[in-house]
Amino acid sequence: MSSKWLSLEEALTKALNAAKAINDIEQVSIFDANNRILAEDVVAHINVPPWDNSAMDGYAVNVGDLSKSTELEVQGVITAGMSADVPLEKGKAFKIMTGAPIPDNADAVVMVENTESNDSCVTIKKLPTAKENIRKKANDIACGDTLIGKGTRLHAEHLMLLSSQGNSTVAVYRKLRVGVVATGSELAAPGEPLKPTQIFESNRVGVSSILRNENVELVDFGIVEDDEASLRKLFNEASEHVDVMVSSGGVSVGDADYVKDIIAELGAIDFWKVAVKPGKPFALGKINNTLFCGLPGNPVSSFVTAKLLVVPVIKKMQGQVQSHEPFFVNATITIPVKRRAGRRDFQRATMVRNGQGEWEVTPFKSQSSGVMTSITSANCLMVVHEDISELNVGDKVPVMPLHF
Repeated sequence: MSSKWLSLEEALTKALNAAKAINDIEQVSIFDANNRILAEDVVAHINVPPWDNSAMDGYAVNVGDLSKSTELEVQGVITAGMSADVPLEKGKAFKIMTGAPIPDNADAVVMVENTESNDSCVTIKKLPTAKENIRKKANDIACGDTLIGKGTRLHAEHLMLLSSQGNSTVAVYRKLRVGVVATGSELAAPGEPLKPTQIFESNRVGVSSILRNENVELVDFGIVEDDEASLRKLFNEASEHVDVMVSSGGVSVGDADYVKDIIAELGAIDFWKVAVKPGKPFALGKINNTLFCGLPGNPVSSFVTAKLLVVPVIKKMQGQVQSHEPFFVNATITIPVKRRAGRRDFQRATMVRNGQGEWEVTPFKSQSSGVMTSITSANCLMVVHEDISELNVGDKVPVMPLHF
């Protein structure tokens, strides 16, 4: 185990390299597949559209007939969901609705705005060109096309596409099983009596909420006191039931910070110092086949490192192939900042669009990692890189939205 402080990039690379994707696959209803990870490519077996169809409400005509007359007899009406029983006759037109199949012998559709009609005839006021307002068969999707790639996180648009192909189920990876625990004798669960030397524990609900957004199966191991035997029993038990174990507290250098040493004893610790603020004492390790992520006990630090390091690990282990890294945008800072360089600083801030539609960011004056209200008041984290000690009004900085 290295005692060197890792940069965020180094820590993230190590964490992602240690995160092995699960490969268990299950079939689920498309109505239960939102936010799941696709386990196989989805290949089209139906052409879309399945036939040439009208892109407009109007009249299906043969362009050649219009060289002699612009007044045509209306042969019939074709609505969506039906087709013409007979081909278009010479000198005639079919009234047709959007999406309805083009009748045989027709080669254009005149939009209704370019016509005048009565019960039996239609006058074409603007001559069409061949193929005008006709959507060709398979111009959107052709049989054999790969529609959605393996490793895609499924959302509403993907599920609509699956449904349009007649798929009622889809192959996805099973949900990742993630355990969450808080460690510390000073902690009491909300709703329980509070001893004089205790505080209410808040990290589990925050970390659990962050991870539920990734659609994992959560196992809550509650609160464990700073006791070596209890912690050893907990982590042994967890390694038999979950793919990832996320703990908060016990990974620093205090006399009662046993977690890191117990993980090293039962398995291995890869690293435990990351040059970020807040959140330096983040630990990554393994017990048997269970990956261990140790968050700092400080609630703000726990929140930030869960976003920066745990969520990308979860995405990788779920089999997601899209970017695992947090999302950033550039913004213009509105107030000057001075600080001591050395660690990458994720400052709580608010971001807004100015009159030109560009992002502006204002960091809070207090950046104490003990002030949890700074997270509830913030809508982003403003990033100040390691080598920067001063920022001036108008400088561009990376910003990580908290709820993009």
